[in-house]
Amino acid sequence: MMTTMGGAIVLATVGCASVFLAQRSVDKLMEADAERAATRFASYLTGNQSALDALLTGLSREVDIETSVRDISAASGIANFTIFDEQGSEVYSPRSIRYEWLLRNRPGGTVTGDRLAADYVNREGAWVALEKRASGDYVVILPLEQDGRRVGFLGLMPDSGSAYGTYARVLGVAAAVLVGILITATGIPALIYIQRKRRIEQADERIQFLANHDALTGLLNRKRMQEEADRILATARATRERLTVFFVDLQNLGDTNNALGQPIGDELLRTLANRLKTMPDVGDLAARIGPDDFVVLQRRTTTIAEIEALAVRLKNALEQDIVIDGHCLQPRICIGVASTPDHGRTFDEIVRHAELALTVHKSHKLGNYVLFDPGMDEEAHRRRTVERMVRAALAQDGFELFYQPIVSAKQGTALGFEALIRLPDGEGGYIPPSVFIPIAEARGLIKDIGNWVLREATRQIALWPEPLFVSVNLSAVQFAEDDLLPVITDALADAGIAGHRLEIEVVESLLLDRRDSVLRQLQEIKALGISIAMDDFGTGYSSLGYLWRFPFDKLKIDQSFMVALNEGEPNIERILETIIAMGHHMGMKVTTEGVETPEQAEILSMLDCDQLQGYHFGKPMPADRVAETMLRHFARNAQPELVADDQFATAV
Repeated sequence: MMTTMGGAIVLATVGCASVFLAQRSVDKLMEADAERAATRFASYLTGNQSALDALLTGLSREVDIETSVRDISAASGIANFTIFDEQGSEVYSPRSIRYEWLLRNRPGGTVTGDRLAADYVNREGAWVALEKRASGDYVVILPLEQDGRRVGFLGLMPDSGSAYGTYARVLGVAAAVLVGILITATGIPALIYIQRKRRIEQADERIQFLANHDALTGLLNRKRMQEEADRILATARATRERLTVFFVDLQNLGDTNNALGQPIGDELLRTLANRLKTMPDVGDLAARIGPDDFVVLQRRTTTIAEIEALAVRLKNALEQDIVIDGHCLQPRICIGVASTPDHGRTFDEIVRHAELALTVHKSHKLGNYVLFDPGMDEEAHRRRTVERMVRAALAQDGFELFYQPIVSAKQGTALGFEALIRLPDGEGGYIPPSVFIPIAEARGLIKDIGNWVLREATRQIALWPEPLFVSVNLSAVQFAEDDLLPVITDALADAGIAGHRLEIEVVESLLLDRRDSVLRQLQEIKALGISIAMDDFGTGYSSLGYLWRFPFDKLKIDQSFMVALNEGEPNIERILETIIAMGHHMGMKVTTEGVETPEQAEILSMLDCDQLQGYHFGKPMPADRVAETMLRHFARNAQPELVADDQFATAV
């Protein structure tokens, strides 16, 4: 196609040039004919005194003289002529040029009152003026002189119709022959050359494009973005222009690729990139700098309102639904923002700080964007340190499990323990889960941590006597890839325990997405004899639909109710009573967390709560301390039938 276009362009150029030259040649020939006809007719008039006098003065104007002059003009190829006096006033014309309907070729001619321009009247010497009208006809004007004295002016219009057709035909044929010769002589070599050159150019263009752009989306790549941003920043320092970087991250691209395939994910990225190209103003830049990361550089930002306006536009445009191959996708993005000079003076600094703000936005998911704050740099350093410690703990088995007792509300005896993970800080203390768990989730490490907890908790409970059980919290990530059941099955088999000694806890947020998949996996887990508890009941959506649809064995009332009870909040006891009664009616046991006082334990026992957990019964502690203190303590205070088991007594 490109070769054909190149050849067509060459042919069109040659053809247009030939037509142009032919037209110019015809025009020149017509001009020469017009000047020649005018000069000859003027010579005739100045050489025929009686005719000239008759036309100039109107005296002794005989019909024969006028007829003779008109005949001669017609024979000379003149369509019409006009005689002007020395002052440039029209004195005679066989017919009107301006008003062709007036007095055509009538004896005595016609006078319409036209005058020559002063430029012509005042022009000295012999001259010939040629003008081409819009209609294509020529008008020739020249002075009439006798014996070196100007007696008037002649204006005439040659009859160019027949001459023009003849010239056009002859020169058209000549041009066609010329074009044919040029095509024959140069066309084929030119096409070969153009084709080869175009291929080279295409290859070079492709190389340049790939060197400067992302091959999938067509946006600038990181290298080119860096170069362009450095160039802009160099001038911005002198002009004090404020620049803002928007770091945009597409959420859950990996899930889309896993569920629908890589082509769908690629098309999603291309669609978002096309939307992104329309967002910045002239002079702004957009680039793809990671698998699911984009950067927009906005110039000439002066206020927070302008930053927020673009952030809102980006979020609204990019989060519109996309239909690809029948799949309706709902993109979700997070945005971090940083500006010069407040947040850095180099592009690397600005991007790094915008990415830190993005991390905060991903963690909190509040608002349309997060603007960088210097405190985030310190937080990022802390997060990187914690991340290194988490990775090291996974690689070197460096995590520890603490166990908090779950006791019978009526008897006060130990029924089991909740396994709680701890990360040693290397200085004799521990980094709390509230700090390292979000970091592990953000870095994709939570699944490995959850699997380790399952293996370690089942291994530990196997060393303690029945009927004690261990309760383990599961993350939503562990349900995502549909491979949780084999992990649990292997953990039980390796520990050599039955399923009834393991309890898993899930939160309500897990049930909001992937309901069918989660429900199926929970049913498979329950089939192993494992107890399933809804954790933190009362803090989330608390939909009753979850309770009858999902196979829960236990409700765990969140510890916030105990705080409210301790602070004397009204109706708390009634709410607790309602929750406990509802759980019992649905065949579930009820555990209350956060019990810290004997009074709270007594109230819950009176409300018929099944199990209690909290600092009143023991803080989370390592497995060795559980064996030394907790089990011995509960053995001394347990009901006889619970401690009659010789295996339990021996273990204590």
